[in-house]
Amino acid sequence: MKFTLRTMTEQDLRAVAEVEAGVFTDWYRIYRREPEPLSERTVEALRYAISLDPEGNLVAVADDGAMVGFILARTWGRVGWFGTFGVPTQFQGLGIGTALVNRAVGYLESKADVIGLETMPESGANIGLYTKLGFAVTYPTHILELPLIREAERFKNARVEDADTWEGLGSSGRRRALREMREISGSILSGLDYSGEVEAIHSHGFGRTLLSRGAGDRLDGFAILRSTSIRRENATGRGYIHALAVRPGADGPSVLDDLLRQVWAACVSLGLARVAAGLSGRYQSALPLFLARGFKVMRAGIRMVRLPVSEKVFQMSDAIHLSRWAG
Repeated sequence: MKFTLRTMTEQDLRAVAEVEAGVFTDWYRIYRREPEPLSERTVEALRYAISLDPEGNLVAVADDGAMVGFILARTWGRVGWFGTFGVPTQFQGLGIGTALVNRAVGYLESKADVIGLETMPESGANIGLYTKLGFAVTYPTHILELPLIREAERFKNARVEDADTWEGLGSSGRRRALREMREISGSILSGLDYSGEVEAIHSHGFGRTLLSRGAGDRLDGFAILRSTSIRRENATGRGYIHALAVRPGADGPSVLDDLLRQVWAACVSLGLARVAAGLSGRYQSALPLFLARGFKVMRAGIRMVRLPVSEKVFQMSDAIHLSRWAG
């Protein structure tokens, strides 16, 4: 079968949502034990997802116009990753997936020094495909979840009106905060920069960024909270921490507590019941901090990077840093 790869457009978003839900429904039923089909993503959520790197998000289209695959890609400064990525079952084995990954990686190579992805540990076929394409397994990603009601006593004094948000700053304050966020994230992983994510999640109305300040009004930590569901008919009541980072050398537990109080208050004010996040095993020393604050490990993903890459990506770090390479 002949197919063409091209950049994803606004007109493709509904079809991408349909293809993605179809591709992953079987996985959700088998491994997540979800009885219902996976709900489609909203067009608004896909529009937000592709806004950071519009040229890196691709679709595969057959000669008859049918969509036969898609891939999403994102860059956070000099760190880039791709996912979600899907090809309907009836079109697998025709080279569509490999073509999509190669094209997305080519885009990411022009912008990033670290190129990665996360995949499901149950999917040996995916791990094999990515290994053939030059990726190597690094660490598992712990998928964490915090049940908000259960931890109400711990955070009972948190009030949403006390939150320190990036959105609440003036233009000069926002610019300064973005510089400080770049400084914090870059000290955790060279080239990492969440400023584009902060601006995108705000401009699309999908959440907010919470700040924790130390002595001299220095920014010591931040958390990018997505509070709007990306799927239709979603009844999970779940918020999602896109990224959380604490300045190395700061009082990590205190900064983390401050950020989590703000996350808790923001989610509860919106009627959410839980908040999810991802913690790479590279930051294993931070896991006890999250467990002590009520987070549970629900499952795991496999993080992979494309070789060659700096050896630091494979070295353990004592940083407090949440993120997932999956969207």
